[in-house]
Amino acid sequence: MSKNLEMGRLIDLYGGLLTEKQLDIMDLYYNDDLSLGEIADHYDISRQGVHDAIKRGDEALVEYEEKLGLLKAEQARKEEIAGFKQLALAAFNECNAHRSFRTVAEKIVVLLESFDEKLEEYENPAPEEENKEQD
Repeated sequence: MSKNLEMGRLIDLYGGLLTEKQLDIMDLYYNDDLSLGEIADHYDISRQGVHDAIKRGDEALVEYEEKLGLLKAEQARKEEIAGFKQLALAAFNECNAHRSFRTVAEKIVVLLESFDEKLEEYENPAPEEENKEQD
């Protein structure tokens, strides 16, 4: 996984633990692909200030991941689901070759579709709902 993609996922997972300004700067840099200069102009701070904020944010996100391991666990679940999918596909191919196992093969198709949906959720996570203010 490239650094930008990995940092984007870490922002998704742990961004709520950063300060609001730090999260905004990290989001603009990694997700919106703005340059240090563009971000500096936006916040009326120096490019060095933006660089320092990103560096501190990177370090914080990496530390959170080292301690909590959410991204690593997510990747392990994704690999596990992909492995299950491969087993189901092999079973489908074997059952599909025998006429008497066609109903089993049809059920495996449903299982394969379910695996595809779960893998798609990991590849393209749905945006989290904004926290609603409580009355």
